[in-house]
Amino acid sequence: MLTRLRVQGFKNLLDLEVYFGPFTCIAGPNGAGKSNLFDAIRFLNLLTQHPIMEAVQKLRETGGRSPDPRSLFTTFEGYTAPEMRFSADLIVERKIQDDFGVSTEAAISTLRYEVAFRVQREDGTERLILVEEWLRPITLSEARGSLGFNSTKDFRSSCITGRRTTDFISTHTSANGPEIRIHQDGQSGRNRSLPAMESSLTVIGGVNTSDFPTILAARREMQSWQTLLLEPSAMRAPSYYDARRRPIDPRGSNLPASIARLQKEELHPDSVCTELANRLSELIEDVQELRVHDDPKSETLTLEVRGRNGVFLPARSLSDGTLRFLVLATLAQDPKAKGVICLEEPENGIHPERIPVMVQLLKDIAVDAKLVIGDDNPLRQVVVNTHSPEVFCQVSPKDDLMYIEDEWVTLPIQSDNGKIPARGSVASVKVPRVSWRTQKSKTSESLSEGRVSPYLRAKRQTKDTQGWLDFVAEDRISQ
Repeated sequence: MLTRLRVQGFKNLLDLEVYFGPFTCIAGPNGAGKSNLFDAIRFLNLLTQHPIMEAVQKLRETGGRSPDPRSLFTTFEGYTAPEMRFSADLIVERKIQDDFGVSTEAAISTLRYEVAFRVQREDGTERLILVEEWLRPITLSEARGSLGFNSTKDFRSSCITGRRTTDFISTHTSANGPEIRIHQDGQSGRNRSLPAMESSLTVIGGVNTSDFPTILAARREMQSWQTLLLEPSAMRAPSYYDARRRPIDPRGSNLPASIARLQKEELHPDSVCTELANRLSELIEDVQELRVHDDPKSETLTLEVRGRNGVFLPARSLSDGTLRFLVLATLAQDPKAKGVICLEEPENGIHPERIPVMVQLLKDIAVDAKLVIGDDNPLRQVVVNTHSPEVFCQVSPKDDLMYIEDEWVTLPIQSDNGKIPARGSVASVKVPRVSWRTQKSKTSESLSEGRVSPYLRAKRQTKDTQGWLDFVAEDRISQ
């Protein structure tokens, strides 16, 4: 679980700190930085699976071309951020397996991960170099006190556990530049050191054995983060037999095999398709049945849906919005789907009158902070961004919403004539005054009525908008 993220010097996120609950909705104008925040989360995920420059390439989607690391840094009017830094507060699962199937247990479940990079020019090319990396424990008392969203004692006790006071990864200055030290969980065993700027991997990205269980637990958590980029062709495609153990990927492929796996793991296999059909009927009223058709000849699994006319339609005949809804409904049922799930514009392909059904599904995917963590309540978050008034009015100003907009800043830069001002546009976070986030973030400002009004004017005022209307009324009274 990602509870806090601070991003500095990345794209237009000059210095942005955000706090996440189980479900978070990010609103704001085009180009303000909502997608850049998703990219920051995705970049941390990529660093756990790929070398640093390969992660840059995959984030930038440069294909076979040489990636340009400098394009990731905050830049405007002669100013370029000297470094790019990320700081993430995590709640991790302590019991994990390494890449060789060996079970192990982390020392503590609450951690703060920090990593920083600079650009270095070498042999005519530029590469991103690692200059700092830390993995520190967050004490249990601090973690319980800093968890801003509403949660029960049972929830906190089930996910905030363990004990540790010293670092797992630290950075120190040496004669040859920054040196990263990897510390053992226990008292015995040798610590390791490596020259930061010579490493092609982060430490988190390089640890894959049970020798360092807490570092591995942090890696497993960040590996589970995904940004869903659902593609119609991927969602419509059948699954082959050899993919039956694979989860749904970020494009939405392998949906039939995932449903088949859930059926196999259930005591009553038919209940999986029944629940999915019931959920889908909230979106499309004439849905009667859902099944996975097994074709031994082609060794494929195909998703099919039956309507009131009694005819089963394959996935290739379903609309994009229906398939997106089915992918999300399947993730809601899958206890193995954990971590952070980011989704851009969940309203795409959904009729405005069915937006409340979609938003409720997204909330149901997220962990219930009133209950104990377990297979029926996995540690899972949902983060969405939206322009839709219908979505905006379905989320709680107290619990769910952040607003990102661009603002102009002026920074002093050094020139031949001394320091001169550089001016540019960067992302800024606003949160409703009634939100729990106002107590947590030192940099967030209050969300004013002027930012809210366009969403309310575009949405027919019903009971869905009442919470926001109350918020606006209170805001006017306070002024």
